[in-house]
Amino acid sequence: MDLEKLSLLLGNKKTKNFFIYGLGQAINVVSPLLVIPYVIAVCGEDGFGKVGLGFSLSLFLILIVDYAFDVKGTKEASEKRDNRLQLEKLYIRTIFIKCLLLLPVVLLFLLLIFFVPLFSEEKLLFTLSLSIVVAQAFTPIWFFQGTEQYTAASILNICSKGLYLILVYTFITSKTDYVYVNLFLGGSAFLFNIAGMVYIIGKYSFRIMLPGFKDVTAILRGDFSFCLSQLFLSARQLLPVGLISYFLGYEFTGQYKILEQVITSSRTFIQVFQRYFYPIVCYKMAENVKEGTLFWKKYSSYNFLLVVVVMIAIAFMWKDVLYFFNASPKSVGELQFVFLLSLFVPVLMSVSLPLEQLMFITGKERSYTKIVFTVTTINIALVLSVLNIFGIMGVIITMIATEVLFISLYFKNSYLHLSHN
Repeated sequence: MDLEKLSLLLGNKKTKNFFIYGLGQAINVVSPLLVIPYVIAVCGEDGFGKVGLGFSLSLFLILIVDYAFDVKGTKEASEKRDNRLQLEKLYIRTIFIKCLLLLPVVLLFLLLIFFVPLFSEEKLLFTLSLSIVVAQAFTPIWFFQGTEQYTAASILNICSKGLYLILVYTFITSKTDYVYVNLFLGGSAFLFNIAGMVYIIGKYSFRIMLPGFKDVTAILRGDFSFCLSQLFLSARQLLPVGLISYFLGYEFTGQYKILEQVITSSRTFIQVFQRYFYPIVCYKMAENVKEGTLFWKKYSSYNFLLVVVVMIAIAFMWKDVLYFFNASPKSVGELQFVFLLSLFVPVLMSVSLPLEQLMFITGKERSYTKIVFTVTTINIALVLSVLNIFGIMGVIITMIATEVLFISLYFKNSYLHLSHN
C-alpha cells in the first residue's frame, strides 16, 4: 500500500471515529431536550426546579469520585493501549480508587440530605439522586475513549439515555413523580456501566485484584490540586441553583434551569470538539509548535462561528424556545430579556474553553489551578452580592463577567505565553 492510500485510509478512519463519537455525544444534548419539557408539563416548573437542584448536587459530588480520571485516565489509557498488563493495572486501580472515594461522598451526601434544611425538605428526591453519583464510579467511558473504542462508548451512552427516556415517559405521570427522574437517570447509567465493565474485563481478560497501596496514595496526592480546581468550577455552576432555590424558591429555580439548559447544551457541544481534537493537537504541538497552534486556531474558530450562528438563530426564536420547554406564559414574559442576555454566555464559552484547553496543551496546569481558584472565589462573591437585588438576571450577568475574566487570564497565560516562545 503506497503512502497516499495509507493517508486516505487513516483520514477515513478518523472521520468515522469522529462521526461515531459525535453520534454518541449527541444523545447527551438531545435527551434533556426531550425530558425537560415533559417533566415541566407534568410536574410544573417548581418540580423541575427540585430535580435540577438534585442533579446539580450530584454533578458536584461526581467530581470527587472521578478525581480527574476522565482527563488523566483517558490520556494514560491511550498511552498504554498496546500493553495489556499496564491497561489491567490502570483499569483495576482506577475502579478501586473511585469506589474508595465513593464512600466519603455517600456519607457527605447523606449528611447534607438530613441536616441541611434546603435538602432535608426533599429527602426522597435527593436520596434517589445519589444513584447518579454511584453510577459514575463504574463508568467505562474514559477507558473506551482512551483506547479509541468509540463504537462501544457510543452504544453504551445511547442505550443508557434511551432507557432513561423510556422510564421517564412511562412512569412520570403525576405532579409528585419528579422525585424519580434522577433515579431513572442514575439507574439507567448504572445498569449499562456495569455491562461495560463486564465487557472490558472479558475482552482483555483482566484479573480482579487489589492495587498497591503506594500507587493509590501517590495518585490521590498527585492529582489532589487538579481535582480541587474542578470542584471549584463545579461549585461555580452549582451555587446559583442552590442559592436561587433557597432565596427565591423552586419555581425560580425551574426558570433558571431552563436558561441554564441552553448554556449546558452549548458547553456539551463545544466540549465534544475539544475532547476529540485534544490528543491530535497535543501530538502536532509536540512535532511543531507553529503548525499545532494553527491547527488549534482552525478548529476553535469553526467551533466559535458555529456557536455564534446557533445563538443568533435562538435569539430570533426566543419565545418558541421557552414555550418548547413548557415555560408558563407568565414566565415567558418575565424571562425574555434575561434569556436573550444568557445567550452571550455560550458565545464567550466558545472562546474560554479552547483557551482552557490550550492551558493544558502548553503545560500550564499550575497557573490553571490558580486561575480557577481566583475566578471562582470572585464569582461566588458576586453571586452572593447581586442575587437578592437582581435575581436571575444578576446570576447571568455574573456568569458573563466570569467568562470574560477567564478568557483574559487564559489568553495571557497560554496563547501569549506560546507566542513569546
